[in-house]
Amino acid sequence: MVRCDLLLVTLEKVKEDGIMTLNHLVELASYDLSEYNGRDVNENGLFVADFDSKSWLDSEHFHLFFIRADGKIAGFVVIRHLYKEQVINLNHFFVLRKYRRQGVGREAAAQAFNLFKGRWRVNQYDWNVPAQHFWRSVIQAYSNQNYTETIREDIQGPSQEFSNHEM
Repeated sequence: MVRCDLLLVTLEKVKEDGIMTLNHLVELASYDLSEYNGRDVNENGLFVADFDSKSWLDSEHFHLFFIRADGKIAGFVVIRHLYKEQVINLNHFFVLRKYRRQGVGREAAAQAFNLFKGRWRVNQYDWNVPAQHFWRSVIQAYSNQNYTETIREDIQGPSQEFSNHEM
């Protein structure tokens, strides 16, 4: 728990009764990304048809968290363990616009990284330039500039990797 710009930022593990809330936040995140990826809603007015984050909750590979700012939901984090590659992947990260540029995302990311020690990977799509700037800045600060960046063919964008074993 850390205060940033007068907001208390915490991560709260998503439980079974939070799945509907997480599904709604995923829809908001998809809407938010449509500005960059050009996606349209389907005929039901949704970006993500038939999505249910319960499959993440039921998997031992995923860890789901709400980001809270002063106790209010401010976003979500999905962490995925890629056991074959021995990598911890920041799979999804979303902060509501109201809480951006206040340090909430930066603090939530640091708290997420601190949850698991190991080799981390954070990917961005090539079309999501704001995310690239954000993650480079966050990872540079968190890792003390001790990270590598590559362009990954499978996600068509940059990927940063760092280890927090020694931190």
